[in-house]
Amino acid sequence: MARPVPVASPRGEDTRLSAGAESVVVGTREPWWAIAASLFVAAVALVVAVVVASHSGGNALEGPPAITIAGDQFALARGGGQASEGTYVLESLDASGLGIVSARVHAFAAEAYPRVEWKLRGADAAAVELSFLWRTLEQPKRSFRAPIEWRGEKVASVGLGPRDGWSGTITGVALVVRGRLSQPLILESCTVPSPSAAAAVGEIARQWSVPFPFNGRSIHLPFDAERSNYASLLIVIAVAQGLATAGYFLLARFRRWPRDPRVLGAIFLIGWLVLDIRWQTNLWRQLAQTVRQFAGKTADEKHLAADDHALFELMQQVNGALPAPPSRIHFLADNRVLRTRGAFFLYPQNVYHDPGRERHVPNPDQLRSGDYALLLWYSGLRYDREHQRLLWPDGRDKPADEILSPSQGILLVRTR
Repeated sequence: MARPVPVASPRGEDTRLSAGAESVVVGTREPWWAIAASLFVAAVALVVAVVVASHSGGNALEGPPAITIAGDQFALARGGGQASEGTYVLESLDASGLGIVSARVHAFAAEAYPRVEWKLRGADAAAVELSFLWRTLEQPKRSFRAPIEWRGEKVASVGLGPRDGWSGTITGVALVVRGRLSQPLILESCTVPSPSAAAAVGEIARQWSVPFPFNGRSIHLPFDAERSNYASLLIVIAVAQGLATAGYFLLARFRRWPRDPRVLGAIFLIGWLVLDIRWQTNLWRQLAQTVRQFAGKTADEKHLAADDHALFELMQQVNGALPAPPSRIHFLADNRVLRTRGAFFLYPQNVYHDPGRERHVPNPDQLRSGDYALLLWYSGLRYDREHQRLLWPDGRDKPADEILSPSQGILLVRTR
Protein backbone atom coordinates (compact mmCIF):
# COMPACT_ATOMS: atom_id res chain seq x y z
CA MET A 1 0.00 0.00 0.00
CA ALA A 2 1.36 3.41 -0.98
CA ARG A 3 2.33 5.69 1.89
CA PRO A 4 0.59 9.08 2.00
CA VAL A 5 2.90 11.99 1.24
CA PRO A 6 2.32 15.24 3.16
CA VAL A 7 1.96 18.24 0.85
CA ALA A 8 1.56 21.86 1.89
CA SER A 9 -1.53 23.37 0.33
CA PRO A 10 -1.47 26.95 -1.08
CA ARG A 11 -3.53 28.10 1.90
CA GLY A 12 -1.11 26.69 4.45
CA GLU A 13 -3.19 23.53 5.10
CA ASP A 14 -1.70 20.02 5.09
CA THR A 15 -3.00 17.82 2.32
CA ARG A 16 -2.16 14.15 1.84
CA LEU A 17 -1.93 12.67 -1.65
CA SER A 18 -1.63 9.00 -2.40
CA ALA A 19 -0.17 7.51 -5.58
CA GLY A 20 -3.69 6.64 -6.75
CA ALA A 21 -4.88 10.26 -6.66
CA GLU A 22 -2.84 11.60 -9.56
CA SER A 23 -5.95 12.50 -11.59
CA VAL A 24 -6.97 15.16 -9.05
CA VAL A 25 -5.61 18.68 -9.33
CA VAL A 26 -3.94 19.76 -6.09
CA GLY A 27 -6.22 22.09 -4.13
CA THR A 28 -9.46 20.96 -5.86
CA ARG A 29 -11.96 18.18 -5.47
CA GLU A 30 -12.51 17.80 -9.22
CA PRO A 31 -10.32 15.69 -11.55
CA TRP A 32 -8.30 17.66 -14.10
CA TRP A 33 -10.22 16.24 -17.06
CA ALA A 34 -13.57 17.33 -15.56
CA ILE A 35 -12.25 20.87 -15.13
CA ALA A 36 -11.08 20.92 -18.77
CA ALA A 37 -14.39 19.56 -20.08
CA SER A 38 -16.47 22.00 -18.01
CA LEU A 39 -14.44 25.00 -19.15
CA PHE A 40 -14.58 23.89 -22.78
CA VAL A 41 -18.36 23.34 -22.76
CA ALA A 42 -18.94 26.69 -21.05
CA ALA A 43 -16.71 28.45 -23.60
CA VAL A 44 -18.54 26.84 -26.55
CA ALA A 45 -21.88 27.85 -25.04
CA LEU A 46 -20.64 31.44 -24.67
CA VAL A 47 -19.45 31.63 -28.29
CA VAL A 48 -22.71 30.11 -29.59
CA ALA A 49 -24.71 32.57 -27.48
CA VAL A 50 -22.88 35.49 -29.08
CA VAL A 51 -23.47 34.07 -32.59
CA VAL A 52 -27.16 33.47 -31.83
CA ALA A 53 -27.58 36.99 -30.46
CA SER A 54 -26.06 38.47 -33.64
CA HIS A 55 -28.56 36.58 -35.83
CA SER A 56 -31.69 36.73 -33.68
CA GLY A 57 -32.83 40.21 -34.66
CA GLY A 58 -33.80 40.78 -31.04
CA ASN A 59 -36.44 38.02 -31.18
CA ALA A 60 -36.34 35.23 -28.61
CA LEU A 61 -38.59 32.32 -29.62
CA GLU A 62 -40.37 33.52 -32.74
CA GLY A 63 -39.71 36.17 -35.37
CA PRO A 64 -41.50 37.33 -38.51
CA PRO A 65 -42.29 34.63 -41.10
CA ALA A 66 -39.56 33.65 -43.56
CA ILE A 67 -39.91 34.83 -47.17
CA THR A 68 -38.98 32.52 -50.06
CA ILE A 69 -38.98 33.43 -53.75
CA ALA A 70 -38.74 30.40 -56.02
CA GLY A 71 -36.41 30.61 -59.01
CA ASP A 72 -39.22 30.44 -61.56
CA GLN A 73 -40.74 33.61 -60.09
CA PHE A 74 -37.81 35.63 -61.42
CA ALA A 75 -37.90 37.39 -64.77
CA LEU A 76 -35.02 38.09 -67.14
CA ALA A 77 -33.83 41.71 -67.39
CA ARG A 78 -30.42 41.24 -69.10
CA GLY A 79 -28.80 38.27 -70.81
CA GLY A 80 -30.47 35.04 -71.90
CA GLY A 81 -32.30 32.38 -69.93
CA GLN A 82 -35.59 30.75 -69.01
CA ALA A 83 -37.60 29.40 -66.08
CA SER A 84 -37.41 25.63 -65.70
CA GLU A 85 -38.97 23.29 -63.10
CA GLY A 86 -39.12 25.75 -60.22
CA THR A 87 -35.73 27.31 -61.02
CA TYR A 88 -34.41 30.01 -63.30
CA VAL A 89 -31.62 29.02 -65.68
CA LEU A 90 -29.43 31.95 -66.74
CA GLU A 91 -27.85 30.60 -69.92
CA SER A 92 -25.86 33.56 -71.21
CA LEU A 93 -24.84 37.14 -70.52
CA ASP A 94 -25.33 40.09 -72.84
CA ALA A 95 -22.62 41.64 -75.03
CA SER A 96 -21.30 43.65 -72.07
CA GLY A 97 -20.92 40.52 -69.91
CA LEU A 98 -23.94 41.28 -67.73
CA GLY A 99 -26.95 39.21 -66.71
CA ILE A 100 -29.83 40.26 -64.44
CA VAL A 101 -32.88 38.39 -63.15
CA SER A 102 -35.37 40.19 -60.91
CA ALA A 103 -38.57 39.52 -58.97
CA ARG A 104 -41.19 41.56 -57.19
CA VAL A 105 -41.93 40.61 -53.59
CA HIS A 106 -44.67 41.27 -51.09
CA ALA A 107 -43.47 44.38 -49.29
CA PHE A 108 -41.64 43.70 -46.03
CA ALA A 109 -39.64 45.74 -43.53
CA ALA A 110 -35.90 45.40 -44.10
CA GLU A 111 -35.07 46.00 -40.44
CA ALA A 112 -36.80 42.75 -39.45
CA TYR A 113 -34.62 40.60 -41.74
CA PRO A 114 -30.82 41.06 -41.48
CA ARG A 115 -29.91 38.19 -43.86
CA VAL A 116 -30.68 37.07 -47.42
CA GLU A 117 -29.74 33.65 -48.83
CA TRP A 118 -29.38 32.76 -52.52
CA LYS A 119 -29.50 29.08 -53.46
CA LEU A 120 -27.40 28.64 -56.60
CA ARG A 121 -25.64 25.95 -58.61
CA GLY A 122 -23.85 25.51 -61.91
CA ALA A 123 -21.52 28.04 -63.55
CA ASP A 124 -17.90 28.64 -62.66
CA ALA A 125 -17.75 30.67 -59.45
CA ALA A 126 -14.25 31.93 -60.28
CA ALA A 127 -15.42 33.40 -63.60
CA VAL A 128 -18.44 35.39 -62.37
CA GLU A 129 -19.10 38.17 -59.90
CA LEU A 130 -22.50 38.22 -58.20
CA SER A 131 -24.38 41.11 -56.65
CA PHE A 132 -27.68 41.49 -54.83
CA LEU A 133 -29.90 44.42 -55.87
CA TRP A 134 -33.06 45.61 -54.17
CA ARG A 135 -35.55 48.46 -54.30
CA THR A 136 -37.59 50.12 -51.57
CA LEU A 137 -41.02 51.69 -51.41
CA GLU A 138 -39.53 54.89 -50.03
CA GLN A 139 -37.04 55.33 -52.92
CA PRO A 140 -38.60 53.50 -55.91
CA LYS A 141 -36.25 55.01 -58.51
CA ARG A 142 -33.06 53.95 -56.74
CA SER A 143 -31.45 50.51 -56.67
CA PHE A 144 -29.28 49.43 -53.74
CA ARG A 145 -26.48 46.92 -54.19
CA ALA A 146 -24.46 44.50 -52.04
CA PRO A 147 -21.80 42.03 -53.26
CA ILE A 148 -22.42 38.29 -52.89
CA GLU A 149 -19.44 36.14 -51.93
CA TRP A 150 -20.03 32.91 -53.85
CA ARG A 151 -17.35 30.24 -54.20
CA GLY A 152 -19.48 27.52 -55.71
CA GLU A 153 -21.30 26.41 -52.57
CA LYS A 154 -25.05 25.85 -52.86
CA VAL A 155 -26.10 28.70 -50.56
CA ALA A 156 -24.61 32.19 -50.79
CA SER A 157 -25.56 34.42 -47.86
CA VAL A 158 -25.57 38.20 -47.59
CA GLY A 159 -25.62 39.95 -44.22
CA LEU A 160 -27.21 43.38 -44.46
CA GLY A 161 -27.77 46.46 -42.34
CA PRO A 162 -28.69 50.16 -42.56
CA ARG A 163 -25.15 51.04 -43.69
CA ASP A 164 -25.73 48.95 -46.81
CA GLY A 165 -28.99 50.75 -47.56
CA TRP A 166 -30.99 47.81 -46.22
CA SER A 167 -33.77 49.84 -44.62
CA GLY A 168 -37.33 50.84 -45.25
CA THR A 169 -39.81 48.65 -47.14
CA ILE A 170 -38.42 46.18 -49.68
CA THR A 171 -40.51 45.77 -52.84
CA GLY A 172 -38.20 44.02 -55.31
CA VAL A 173 -34.99 41.98 -55.47
CA ALA A 174 -32.59 41.05 -58.26
CA LEU A 175 -29.49 38.95 -58.90
CA VAL A 176 -26.76 40.54 -61.02
CA VAL A 177 -24.13 38.38 -62.75
CA ARG A 178 -20.96 39.82 -64.32
CA GLY A 179 -18.06 38.07 -66.03
CA ARG A 180 -18.03 34.97 -68.24
CA LEU A 181 -20.75 32.34 -68.07
CA SER A 182 -19.09 29.18 -69.39
CA GLN A 183 -22.07 27.08 -68.27
CA PRO A 184 -25.58 28.04 -67.13
CA LEU A 185 -26.14 29.48 -63.66
CA ILE A 186 -29.19 27.92 -61.99
CA LEU A 187 -31.06 30.02 -59.42
CA GLU A 188 -33.15 27.75 -57.20
CA SER A 189 -34.50 30.33 -54.76
CA CYS A 190 -33.95 33.49 -52.79
CA THR A 191 -34.83 33.23 -49.11
CA VAL A 192 -35.11 35.87 -46.40
CA PRO A 193 -34.86 33.73 -43.22
CA SER A 194 -36.89 34.43 -40.10
CA PRO A 195 -34.61 35.90 -37.42
CA SER A 196 -35.02 34.70 -33.83
CA ALA A 197 -32.84 33.11 -31.18
CA ALA A 198 -34.68 29.79 -31.49
CA ALA A 199 -34.38 29.79 -35.29
CA ALA A 200 -30.69 30.70 -35.06
CA VAL A 201 -29.98 27.83 -32.67
CA GLY A 202 -31.82 25.41 -34.94
CA GLU A 203 -29.98 26.69 -38.02
CA ILE A 204 -26.59 26.38 -36.30
CA ALA A 205 -27.42 22.79 -35.29
CA ARG A 206 -28.48 22.01 -38.86
CA GLN A 207 -25.37 23.60 -40.37
CA TRP A 208 -23.02 21.70 -38.05
CA SER A 209 -24.72 18.34 -38.65
CA VAL A 210 -25.34 18.51 -42.40
CA PRO A 211 -23.12 16.22 -44.52
CA PHE A 212 -20.51 17.72 -46.82
CA PRO A 213 -20.47 15.80 -50.13
CA PHE A 214 -17.02 15.64 -51.69
CA ASN A 215 -16.17 17.87 -54.63
CA GLY A 216 -13.05 18.95 -56.49
CA ARG A 217 -11.87 21.14 -53.61
CA SER A 218 -12.51 18.71 -50.76
CA ILE A 219 -8.90 17.53 -50.49
CA HIS A 220 -7.76 21.08 -49.70
CA LEU A 221 -10.92 22.61 -48.21
CA PRO A 222 -13.04 19.75 -46.83
CA PHE A 223 -15.58 22.08 -45.19
CA ASP A 224 -15.50 24.90 -47.73
CA ALA A 225 -19.31 25.15 -47.64
CA GLU A 226 -19.03 26.51 -44.08
CA ARG A 227 -18.27 29.91 -45.58
CA SER A 228 -22.04 30.47 -45.76
CA ASN A 229 -22.72 29.22 -42.21
CA TYR A 230 -23.59 31.46 -39.29
CA ALA A 231 -20.34 30.35 -37.72
CA SER A 232 -17.79 27.75 -38.79
CA LEU A 233 -17.47 24.91 -36.27
CA LEU A 234 -13.69 25.11 -36.62
CA ILE A 235 -13.68 28.81 -35.71
CA VAL A 236 -16.08 28.25 -32.80
CA ILE A 237 -13.90 25.45 -31.43
CA ALA A 238 -10.71 27.51 -31.79
CA VAL A 239 -12.23 30.54 -30.05
CA ALA A 240 -13.71 28.32 -27.33
CA GLN A 241 -10.33 26.71 -26.69
CA GLY A 242 -8.78 30.14 -26.28
CA LEU A 243 -11.53 31.26 -23.90
CA ALA A 244 -11.35 28.00 -21.90
CA THR A 245 -7.56 28.35 -21.55
CA ALA A 246 -7.87 31.94 -20.39
CA GLY A 247 -10.67 30.95 -18.03
CA TYR A 248 -8.53 28.23 -16.48
CA PHE A 249 -5.65 30.63 -15.83
CA LEU A 250 -8.03 33.14 -14.23
CA LEU A 251 -9.75 30.46 -12.17
CA ALA A 252 -6.44 29.00 -11.00
CA ARG A 253 -5.25 32.42 -9.95
CA PHE A 254 -8.51 33.30 -8.18
CA ARG A 255 -8.74 29.92 -6.41
CA ARG A 256 -4.97 29.72 -5.89
CA TRP A 257 -4.68 26.40 -7.67
CA PRO A 258 -1.32 25.18 -8.92
CA ARG A 259 -1.53 25.19 -12.73
CA ASP A 260 -1.82 21.72 -14.16
CA PRO A 261 -0.64 21.41 -17.81
CA ARG A 262 -2.92 18.39 -18.25
CA VAL A 263 -5.94 20.71 -18.13
CA LEU A 264 -4.58 22.73 -21.06
CA GLY A 265 -3.80 19.57 -23.01
CA ALA A 266 -7.29 18.22 -22.37
CA ILE A 267 -8.92 21.45 -23.60
CA PHE A 268 -7.01 21.14 -26.87
CA LEU A 269 -7.71 17.40 -27.16
CA ILE A 270 -11.47 17.76 -26.59
CA GLY A 271 -11.75 20.37 -29.34
CA TRP A 272 -9.67 18.25 -31.72
CA LEU A 273 -11.83 15.18 -31.00
CA VAL A 274 -15.06 17.11 -31.70
CA LEU A 275 -13.75 18.16 -35.12
CA ASP A 276 -12.38 14.70 -35.86
CA ILE A 277 -15.65 12.97 -34.94
CA ARG A 278 -17.46 15.27 -37.30
CA TRP A 279 -14.95 14.54 -40.06
CA GLN A 280 -15.18 10.76 -39.54
CA THR A 281 -18.98 10.97 -39.58
CA ASN A 282 -18.83 12.84 -42.88
CA LEU A 283 -16.48 10.20 -44.33
CA TRP A 284 -18.92 7.40 -43.50
CA ARG A 285 -21.80 9.38 -44.97
CA GLN A 286 -19.79 9.95 -48.13
CA LEU A 287 -18.94 6.25 -48.32
CA ALA A 288 -22.62 5.29 -48.07
CA GLN A 289 -23.53 7.83 -50.75
CA THR A 290 -20.77 6.61 -53.06
CA VAL A 291 -21.89 2.99 -52.67
CA ARG A 292 -25.48 3.91 -53.51
CA GLN A 293 -24.35 5.98 -56.49
CA PHE A 294 -21.77 3.71 -58.15
CA ALA A 295 -21.67 0.18 -56.72
CA GLY A 296 -22.30 -2.63 -59.21
CA LYS A 297 -22.53 -0.39 -62.31
CA THR A 298 -20.68 -0.51 -65.60
CA ALA A 299 -18.26 2.27 -66.62
CA ASP A 300 -20.91 4.05 -68.71
CA GLU A 301 -23.52 3.68 -65.97
CA LYS A 302 -21.08 5.20 -63.48
CA HIS A 303 -20.53 8.18 -65.78
CA LEU A 304 -24.30 8.59 -66.08
CA ALA A 305 -24.62 8.50 -62.28
CA ALA A 306 -21.86 11.07 -61.72
CA ASP A 307 -22.38 14.78 -61.19
CA ASP A 308 -21.15 15.58 -64.70
CA HIS A 309 -23.53 13.12 -66.39
CA ALA A 310 -24.93 15.91 -68.60
CA LEU A 311 -21.47 16.55 -70.05
CA PHE A 312 -20.95 12.80 -70.58
CA GLU A 313 -24.25 12.52 -72.45
CA LEU A 314 -23.34 15.51 -74.59
CA MET A 315 -19.94 14.04 -75.45
CA GLN A 316 -21.69 10.80 -76.37
CA GLN A 317 -23.68 12.76 -78.94
CA VAL A 318 -20.48 14.32 -80.26
CA ASN A 319 -18.82 10.89 -80.45
CA GLY A 320 -21.77 9.64 -82.47
CA ALA A 321 -21.24 12.41 -85.02
CA LEU A 322 -17.49 11.73 -85.40
CA PRO A 323 -15.87 9.12 -87.64
CA ALA A 324 -13.91 6.23 -86.18
CA PRO A 325 -10.74 7.22 -84.28
CA PRO A 326 -8.35 8.83 -84.66
CA SER A 327 -9.84 12.16 -85.77
CA ARG A 328 -8.17 15.48 -84.98
CA ILE A 329 -10.44 17.48 -82.68
CA HIS A 330 -9.79 20.93 -81.26
CA PHE A 331 -11.77 21.16 -78.00
CA LEU A 332 -12.49 24.86 -77.34
CA ALA A 333 -14.20 26.03 -74.16
CA ASP A 334 -13.81 29.07 -71.90
CA ASN A 335 -13.96 26.83 -68.84
CA ARG A 336 -10.80 24.77 -68.24
CA VAL A 337 -12.63 22.06 -66.27
CA LEU A 338 -15.15 21.58 -69.07
CA ARG A 339 -12.52 21.21 -71.77
CA THR A 340 -10.38 18.90 -69.65
CA ARG A 341 -13.22 16.61 -68.60
CA GLY A 342 -14.93 16.78 -71.98
CA ALA A 343 -11.72 15.79 -73.79
CA PHE A 344 -11.47 12.74 -71.52
CA PHE A 345 -14.93 11.61 -72.62
CA LEU A 346 -13.90 11.88 -76.29
CA TYR A 347 -10.85 9.62 -76.07
CA PRO A 348 -9.49 7.63 -77.96
CA GLN A 349 -10.06 10.37 -80.52
CA ASN A 350 -7.04 12.63 -81.11
CA VAL A 351 -8.26 15.50 -78.94
CA TYR A 352 -6.36 18.70 -78.26
CA HIS A 353 -7.36 21.03 -75.43
CA ASP A 354 -5.34 23.80 -73.84
CA PRO A 355 -4.55 22.87 -70.21
CA GLY A 356 -3.93 26.51 -69.23
CA ARG A 357 -6.30 28.66 -67.23
CA GLU A 358 -6.75 31.32 -69.90
CA ARG A 359 -8.98 30.92 -72.93
CA HIS A 360 -7.06 29.52 -75.93
CA VAL A 361 -7.82 30.91 -79.40
CA PRO A 362 -6.16 28.84 -82.17
CA ASN A 363 -4.77 30.41 -85.31
CA PRO A 364 -6.63 29.61 -88.55
CA ASP A 365 -3.59 27.76 -89.93
CA GLN A 366 -3.64 25.43 -86.89
CA LEU A 367 -6.98 24.06 -88.09
CA ARG A 368 -6.09 21.79 -90.98
CA SER A 369 -8.52 20.70 -93.65
CA GLY A 370 -10.56 17.83 -92.22
CA ASP A 371 -10.00 18.83 -88.58
CA TYR A 372 -12.95 19.08 -86.22
CA ALA A 373 -13.54 21.99 -83.86
CA LEU A 374 -15.86 21.57 -80.89
CA LEU A 375 -17.04 24.90 -79.44
CA LEU A 376 -18.53 24.42 -75.99
CA TRP A 377 -19.81 27.71 -74.54
CA TYR A 378 -16.80 29.32 -76.18
CA SER A 379 -16.48 33.07 -76.82
CA GLY A 380 -13.20 33.07 -78.78
CA LEU A 381 -14.75 32.17 -82.16
CA ARG A 382 -18.10 32.61 -83.88
CA TYR A 383 -19.70 30.58 -86.64
CA ASP A 384 -21.45 32.19 -89.61
CA ARG A 385 -24.04 29.64 -90.71
CA GLU A 386 -25.05 31.61 -93.77
CA HIS A 387 -21.54 31.62 -95.23
CA GLN A 388 -20.37 28.47 -93.40
CA ARG A 389 -17.25 30.01 -91.92
CA LEU A 390 -15.53 30.21 -88.56
CA LEU A 391 -14.93 33.87 -87.64
CA TRP A 392 -12.07 35.21 -85.52
CA PRO A 393 -12.40 38.44 -83.48
CA ASP A 394 -9.74 40.15 -85.65
CA GLY A 395 -11.65 39.46 -88.88
CA ARG A 396 -9.87 36.28 -90.00
CA ASP A 397 -12.03 33.35 -91.06
CA LYS A 398 -11.92 29.76 -92.24
CA PRO A 399 -14.49 27.71 -94.16
CA ALA A 400 -16.13 25.01 -92.04
CA ASP A 401 -19.19 22.76 -92.28
CA GLU A 402 -21.58 22.40 -89.36
CA ILE A 403 -21.75 18.80 -88.15
CA LEU A 404 -23.70 18.99 -84.90
CA SER A 405 -25.42 21.65 -82.79
CA PRO A 406 -27.48 19.88 -80.11
CA SER A 407 -28.24 23.03 -78.10
CA GLN A 408 -27.39 26.70 -77.78
CA GLY A 409 -23.71 27.32 -77.08
CA ILE A 410 -22.56 23.93 -78.43
CA LEU A 411 -21.27 23.46 -81.97
CA LEU A 412 -19.19 20.85 -83.81
CA VAL A 413 -17.77 21.86 -87.21
CA ARG A 414 -15.38 20.29 -89.74
CA THR A 415 -12.92 22.63 -91.44
CA ARG A 416 -12.38 22.63 -95.18
